[in-house]
Amino acid sequence: MRVIASAVAVAAVVSATPSFLTETIHRDAAPILSSSNAEAIPDSYIVKFKDHVSESSASDHHSWVQKIHDSKGAERLELRKRGQEPLVETTFDGLKHTYTLGGFLGYSGHFDEATIEEVRKHADV
Repeated sequence: MRVIASAVAVAAVVSATPSFLTETIHRDAAPILSSSNAEAIPDSYIVKFKDHVSESSASDHHSWVQKIHDSKGAERLELRKRGQEPLVETTFDGLKHTYTLGGFLGYSGHFDEATIEEVRKHADV
């Protein structure tokens, strides 16, 4: 009887164990986190750099993200001219603020989905 109870307990534990690794959910991209009681502002993000990033590297990243943002904006404008994008569209502001506060190095901005996906994949984020 003990053997059966042990077998049932082991089976319950095995069946309750997730069959995937949480690291694979984001495919090496930085996660998007939000507080459960916060009011999110659509398409607005605060991006935190990893601890190894220097202020110089952060400055280079700021230039990179603004170039990505500008190129995506040009693509949207071209599609709108061809009638392939709605005329009424959200205007994305791009990089807004940079932060260097003690151990916190990052920035905030208003980005479209394609731009924020590029940011999430960056090794410094």
